[in-house]
Amino acid sequence: MKKWEWLAQRIGLWPRLALSLSLGLLALFFVFSTLGERAVQESIARLLEERQLLAEMAAGELEDLLRHSGEELRQLSHGLFPERIENEALLAARLAWAYEQRTPEFAGLVFLDPEGRLRAAYPPAGFSIGASLLERPELGLHLKAEGLSVSRPFRLPASGAPVMLLAVPVQSTDGRLQGFMGGWMSLEDARVRQILQRSARLGRIGHALLLDPQGNVVASTLQIPFGSPGEHARFYRQAFAEGRPQVQIVPVEPGFPNESPGHLHVMAFAPLRLAPLAVAIGGDLDTIAAPITRLRWGLALLGLLALGGIWGVSLLGAHLLVRPVHRLTQAAQRIADGDLSTPLRAPEGGEIGAMAEALERMRLRLLENIRELARWSETLEVRVAERTEALRQQEALTRQLLRRLLTAQEEERARLARELHDEAGQILTAVQLSLDRLAKTLGEANPWAQEQLHRTRELVAQAMEDLRRVISALRPGVLDQLGLIPALRGVAEALLQPLGIHLILETEGITERLPGEVELILFRIAQEAMHNVARHSGATHVWLRLIRREGELIMEVQDNGRGFNPTAVTVEGAGRGLGLAGMRERASLIGGQLEIDSQPGQGTTIRVRIPWPSLVGLPASGRPMEERQEVPANEGTTDPSPDCG
Repeated sequence: MKKWEWLAQRIGLWPRLALSLSLGLLALFFVFSTLGERAVQESIARLLEERQLLAEMAAGELEDLLRHSGEELRQLSHGLFPERIENEALLAARLAWAYEQRTPEFAGLVFLDPEGRLRAAYPPAGFSIGASLLERPELGLHLKAEGLSVSRPFRLPASGAPVMLLAVPVQSTDGRLQGFMGGWMSLEDARVRQILQRSARLGRIGHALLLDPQGNVVASTLQIPFGSPGEHARFYRQAFAEGRPQVQIVPVEPGFPNESPGHLHVMAFAPLRLAPLAVAIGGDLDTIAAPITRLRWGLALLGLLALGGIWGVSLLGAHLLVRPVHRLTQAAQRIADGDLSTPLRAPEGGEIGAMAEALERMRLRLLENIRELARWSETLEVRVAERTEALRQQEALTRQLLRRLLTAQEEERARLARELHDEAGQILTAVQLSLDRLAKTLGEANPWAQEQLHRTRELVAQAMEDLRRVISALRPGVLDQLGLIPALRGVAEALLQPLGIHLILETEGITERLPGEVELILFRIAQEAMHNVARHSGATHVWLRLIRREGELIMEVQDNGRGFNPTAVTVEGAGRGLGLAGMRERASLIGGQLEIDSQPGQGTTIRVRIPWPSLVGLPASGRPMEERQEVPANEGTTDPSPDCG
């Protein structure tokens, strides 16, 4: 579907319309041709049916001729042999009289005894008296006690004429079988030829044949010798074996005179029921199908002429219809390209004229709207510029206030750390020294006092340790003195080691201390990230990387903990969400971006990217950074801040 839509967009209206008309007319021509071909095929089928009907009619006429001849023999036998005749001379005399007086349709008459032996024949046929005709294979004779018996076609030994023997039973007055009265029916008889010629003339076809079961010709309308194989002997033998009327288009077999081997004939075949014969009627396929061929070509030519005429008229009408539409399309394209100064003129009336007028009204409205929008655009640009400048100033002010707030926060942390160190730390140190002196003064004389003093000293020591952790959390002195990496190691020792979390510190491409502001911000971000690891992740390893590459500084804090869904932690002030928001704000103060990569069950990576050019010009110490250090889990913690004492 998309392919056709793409093709329709690339082809204009006129080619699409012409293509549609052409395809429609071709489809119509195809339907017309299909119907015409179907009519032609039906005509051919009817023609073949007619040929088969002619063959069956010829076979019926020949059977009628055989029945008529058999009836003549029966009537003749009733008159000649009312009683049984034992005298052979008298029998031959009666046959001679009957042949001379009453049987012009027979080539001779014979009388056979009940066993089929020849008792008399006139004129002599070349068979000896007493010979059994049932034993002659060329006759193939089977005598029937009732009805007509017919032999195969053969040549008489005496004259060589092609004949068939027709025989009827002869009974005496007492009902006993005397023998068989027979006659030689000539296959060159005019009646046989007339039947074949009449069938050929009715079908306006080439020839008609009378065939024996071996496919040999025994009579025909052609000059084919008796007993010669037919031009389609294989087809004739197969049809005899099937024993039913049929019609086929078959090729001429090799060896047939005056015909090219393989030339096609239409042959209709119909067997006779009374005799082992069949009628075949047919002729040249080209000659028989000539009217149908002319009809087919006529229909094709008529269809092509009609298609061409309709196609030409349709294309001309479509072109006249598309031309004003094409002009309107060009005008609409000019409007789409922004040319609203050229007016549209209606090329003609009707729907296309109404469309042109509608497009002209649309052009005028668009022109007015564009002018109005231009005025509004100028006003809007001024307002947007003013608003943008106000937002920029507000953002700068907000960033400045945030920077001041964080700076004040750090300064306040530093002040609190100093005061705690200078005041509370000194007081606890003095208390500890006083307790030491008191312990020496009391000696071992008062055990209860010594035990209470020992507990008090432990509480003071615990208070001093807690004070050092608070001072380190407020402002680790190691950050100012040693730099970012030692400070982060101290945070890891204080937060991660007690939980058995292994920290790996890595640096790449950094040879000097970073600016103090950058170190402080990165320290706070890493501190918050490690707090989150300790509180939420359940991790066993943390990787902290500080990398400089391709014009930017990257810090990553990665753990192998349970991870979380970053999109779900979006509520400001709600636990981890507040910490993440604070990380983003701190990163933005030095032009950086905070990235969070985490999925449930796959750990968490906090990544800070800071453009390196934004760090140029900020003061930094010259102490080189460490490349890679590991802080193993479950080792003694170190105090990242100076002594309180």
